[in-house]
Amino acid sequence: MPFVIRKFDYTESLGEKLKVIRHASGRTLSEMADKTKIRKAFLQAFEEGNYAKLPDPVYARNFLKIYVRALGGDEEYFLQQFETECGTCDFMFNARLPRSRTRAIQFLVASKFIQIFIISSIGLGIVGYFGYQIREILSPPELLVYEPSDGILTSDALITVTGQAGEDARVTVNGIPVLLSTDGAFEFDVALERGLNVIAIESTKRYSHPATQYRRVVLQQDRTLSMSP
Repeated sequence: MPFVIRKFDYTESLGEKLKVIRHASGRTLSEMADKTKIRKAFLQAFEEGNYAKLPDPVYARNFLKIYVRALGGDEEYFLQQFETECGTCDFMFNARLPRSRTRAIQFLVASKFIQIFIISSIGLGIVGYFGYQIREILSPPELLVYEPSDGILTSDALITVTGQAGEDARVTVNGIPVLLSTDGAFEFDVALERGLNVIAIESTKRYSHPATQYRRVVLQQDRTLSMSP
């Protein structure tokens, strides 16, 4: 199909010039959409100058280049006019929205939020640290009782209680203070009465809650008496 040579009116918009070339080629928008594989809505947006309906500028420029090439036009010329009319920003919305001047108050507000966040983080850290220290002070100290086992039967009137306590702890057995070795080990003899005996072993530190363990020991002794003949 022969092309009609027509001079551009340089006051015309990009869309008007595209429309002139397309009409001169005798093609419809639908035909150009089939040929270029570009959506008809995008081609129509180019010709109507409705850039808000186009994809991001980086894609729109590529579509325009394909469209102009299919029409037999000067790609660089049309791209330059597109840059002039639409802008050169490649971000998604910046080319479609008017640019606003950033005010100093925006930086001040952001800075204020950062300061509040930092102060809050420091405050929470301090509270957490003191909470941990208080919990460590109040928590019962470690207490291990090795002997005797709980619920044992014995015929011995004297039983030895052995174990180990945590650092800086004080230990009592049935309320009687027990001497600890340098590593916290202790050993204490308890006199038993016939029947059930409950032995209380308690460990405590200054200001802490006590750690208490109990051992139940049953003393069995032969009550039979030997009769002399």
